[in-house]
Amino acid sequence: MEPKPEILPYFPLSVFLFPGEDIPLRIFEPRYKQLIDDARTTGITFAIPFVIDQEVQEFGCEVKLKDVVAENPGGRMVITVESLAVVQIVSFTKQLEGKLYAGGDIRRMPCSDPVESKELMGLIENYTDQFDKEFLNCCDRSVITRQDVMKALNLSSDDKYMFVCLPDAEHKEGYLAGQLRYLQMIRTQETQLGNDFGLN
Repeated sequence: MEPKPEILPYFPLSVFLFPGEDIPLRIFEPRYKQLIDDARTTGITFAIPFVIDQEVQEFGCEVKLKDVVAENPGGRMVITVESLAVVQIVSFTKQLEGKLYAGGDIRRMPCSDPVESKELMGLIENYTDQFDKEFLNCCDRSVITRQDVMKALNLSSDDKYMFVCLPDAEHKEGYLAGQLRYLQMIRTQETQLGNDFGLN
């Protein structure tokens, strides 16, 4: 049975995070200052629907306020948020009742499925052995998930969104395999050229 949608406030941005990832944000619009004030006082979480060309997309992430890094007397802030879940944006209301900010129904999506493909596991082992012993140090090595690999690859928000939109495990793991082959090719070329720098 599908989980029931839940209403969350929205802060649409061209930012996509997987659970456990965090990012600093500058807050200056009155509606988002109100949202962050609500998060500080009540502990509510909110969704960041992913935006492409000013259009809200089908998926985003649910985040919590992690820290208020700086704040001036006018209420402008620099905050850090941490992602809790990948969510589907089920509905969008421009202004929640009694609030300045938008919101709507979300549905949390599973994104911690273990890697199934032997080809992908082989690529991970090969890359780790040859180039980066720390590649998956952020995760439990006994069960490597697709989310772990995505986070280790340090891909852009656009790439993460593209990954989430893929229809099934086969396509998702094929995408990760392609990204890993590309990274391995770059690292091989660096080694051959004798460069002493790596990819950040």
